[in-house]
Amino acid sequence: MHVSSFSDRLSQQMRAWATRLSLGRTGLSENAPLAWLIAPSPANLGFALRTTFAALLALSLALWMELDSPQWAAMTTWIVAQNSRGQSISKAKWRLIGTCIGAISGIAFLAAFPQEPWLLFPLLALGAGACCAEATFLRNFRSYALVLVAFTCTIIVLSAANQPDNVFMIAVSRTTYITLGIVCESTLAGLFAPRLNTVAHEEIRSRLQDALSGACLSMTGLLLGEKDGLFRSRALMGSIPSLADQVEFSEIELGPHAHVGDHARAVLASISTFLARGLSMHIHMEAAAPLPETFKKSLSDFAQILKTIPDHLNNADPVDAARQIRADLYHARTNCLQTATDTLILFEQARTHPNSSEELMRDLLESRILATALAKLILELDEALEHFIATQDPSPKDHFRFAQHIEKDPVLALNNGLRAAAAICIGGLIWEVTAWPDGSTLAMFVAVTSTRFSSFENPVLASSGFLRGAVWAAVVSWVLVFLVLPDQASNETLLASLFFPMLVGGLALRAPNSIGTAAAYNNFMPFMIGPANHSRMNEIIWFNTTPAVVLGIALGVWAFRLVLPFDAAAERWRLRRKLVRDLRRLAAQQSTFTPAEWMARSCGRIAQIIHHTGVKPDALTEAYLAGAMGIMTVGLLVLRIQHVLEHHALSAEQTQLLQSVMHSIATLHGHTTQPAETAANALAQLRPAALREPNLSLQMDLTRAVGSLEVMKRELADNVTFLDTTRRFHLPVAA
Repeated sequence: MHVSSFSDRLSQQMRAWATRLSLGRTGLSENAPLAWLIAPSPANLGFALRTTFAALLALSLALWMELDSPQWAAMTTWIVAQNSRGQSISKAKWRLIGTCIGAISGIAFLAAFPQEPWLLFPLLALGAGACCAEATFLRNFRSYALVLVAFTCTIIVLSAANQPDNVFMIAVSRTTYITLGIVCESTLAGLFAPRLNTVAHEEIRSRLQDALSGACLSMTGLLLGEKDGLFRSRALMGSIPSLADQVEFSEIELGPHAHVGDHARAVLASISTFLARGLSMHIHMEAAAPLPETFKKSLSDFAQILKTIPDHLNNADPVDAARQIRADLYHARTNCLQTATDTLILFEQARTHPNSSEELMRDLLESRILATALAKLILELDEALEHFIATQDPSPKDHFRFAQHIEKDPVLALNNGLRAAAAICIGGLIWEVTAWPDGSTLAMFVAVTSTRFSSFENPVLASSGFLRGAVWAAVVSWVLVFLVLPDQASNETLLASLFFPMLVGGLALRAPNSIGTAAAYNNFMPFMIGPANHSRMNEIIWFNTTPAVVLGIALGVWAFRLVLPFDAAAERWRLRRKLVRDLRRLAAQQSTFTPAEWMARSCGRIAQIIHHTGVKPDALTEAYLAGAMGIMTVGLLVLRIQHVLEHHALSAEQTQLLQSVMHSIATLHGHTTQPAETAANALAQLRPAALREPNLSLQMDLTRAVGSLEVMKRELADNVTFLDTTRRFHLPVAA
């Protein structure tokens, strides 16, 4: 979710200037330890300064307004501060919505169960668990809003547990300082984000240029038989769901009534289909080797165009370059179609000639299939470029909408909900059993931590730095509370004392290796210091409050390791079963997928496999990616064959052959080569039929079926072990 900010031209120039300076220094690089603190980039320093001033402004206003817990205003500022303006606006909006709903829910809960902890805590846990489970079905900060409902309700209930008569004032107070923190962050961020609309356009253009350039490089490798092209295409397809999510934030910066975001998502969807078609064509070319001479010229011309696209797109006028590329693609596509037509004429002449060899006719048929497939591949890239142009040169009468296809995972949602509910129950139990005066603080931060990360697919990984950040916040707060603040008597000196610790936290928040730690540090340090108008946190209060906060966060983090702990191997196995199940259902026509929906789901699962890997992918992950892309390809081919069957033009025998292939995939179970053998058998019978068929329409359907079966039999044969979901997937010993 972390998207680059301050990306207008001025900040780009400043980053380039800083890079040149850093290159001139000896012994210092961006990856050096503490480089983020010793030599921060201008963008990172600007973010840290801006957010620090916003937090201190929110804190000073909260103190001036005599709010009972002014530290929450500063905490909120750090929580909503994000790397891009669109992210900050989105998070602030959904945080405010979640806080308001959570405040109302908290009042209702405490009113329904006053002085009844063993009714209140289980029902509170169930409500929070339900919110966290539902949050799993949503994307970006809409998911965060439901999490906010859960822990805001919990915080208000626990804060008012000993004073239920004041629950309304506590809820209003919390909503007030949350709103105050949001307003301060949004105001300062808006002042330092000029030309937001222009910056957003540039961000979208840059991301799409990178995606299109990467797709062209990957496709060049695939068409030329280079293994690197396969690896690049996998990585790019895995990143597309994340890129589509990031588009939403740029869309917010563009303002309402714009369709640039829809066109950008359409570009990414077309790139996914482009890569999938390229993978299918790569397999088909390997199966048809040696390639027909009539096809090699078209392939070489298209590969040459692909090689030049990245340089053309990154010139001063990408829109004009994209239009010129589309013109080149038009000529390449018409040449492919002309080649297919010429091959068809030669094929018809050879078919009627008594001395024509079957090998010649097969070469002509393969050349025609490959030329037609290449024309479709070019058309997919052309469509991506068309939408790219629409993002940079929008039409005033544009009403285009792109439908997103988001998969819902009930098992993951149930696990997330149970984890959050169990953690809240544990926190409430500890408070009740120990009767610790600060037990409500412990239970509160158990709820904050467990709900905050419950909607993540891998909460163990997501929360890995959170406890460490809380410990750092405790250390820094100890220094401030015990050594610095006792000698100060005004709010001004309090703010001055907090400036440098907050600035360091803001810089750490922009360092890729310390984001999780810095987030917890920035969020919880104001709470551990406890600024107030008429008092300062003394030693006794610190020793009661801070350990409760740290222990609560530790229990929340450990709940993810103890309650239904995330297991990457088990999750991969479950993902593989879902992949195979969806393929079977697709072949049995028990589920209706369009090619776009199938591609969206496939890309999402490829991204999941990559996310489960962590930092260093291994051979098993590569095998999983190969299997997932194989199933994606087979699914697209199933849809193509079903489209042929819908014409009802083939003979009963030919229809039966294709239906038997669909049936073998639909009934796939265990380690079996039957689907591959069935596809090979159908291919062996349908190819001669395509060679003999005089009717052009029927021949077209047979050609589509033959082209699909050639790739399908290869993929089904190569992924026999991956398709066997009766046992865990292991690499062959030889590998």
